[in-house]
Amino acid sequence: MTTTLEPDETRLAAPRVLIVDDTEDARSLLRIRLANHGSYCVVGEAVDGLDAIRQARLLQPELVILDMAMPRMDGLEALPLIRSAAPAARVIVLTVLQPGTLEEMALAAGADCYVVKGGTLKQFIGVIDAVLGAA
Repeated sequence: MTTTLEPDETRLAAPRVLIVDDTEDARSLLRIRLANHGSYCVVGEAVDGLDAIRQARLLQPELVILDMAMPRMDGLEALPLIRSAAPAARVIVLTVLQPGTLEEMALAAGADCYVVKGGTLKQFIGVIDAVLGAA
């Protein structure tokens, strides 16, 4: 009996991304930029930490891009719960809040990387590639 193996679609597919930010413009801009780049598939968006936990559990993304300052539940509080909901996901904190103690706390809570908003798309894609490559 001959068995034909189908290609592993999960390896061939673009990494699945969940964007978490309370600002609709920030989510839209990031979604459009990632779509135009073509290497990533945005599978969901969340407006706060509570929504992010629910989306992460449901979607099981490979990458979560997480803002820190949000209503209802901020990114720092949500971070360990997101890691628990989607254990294989990598988490990049993307925020306007300058590094320092908050960066240390985010990394201790499970973030893979802390990025301050304002860089170029090329720089951010490099960060994403590095974080996903380390998975």
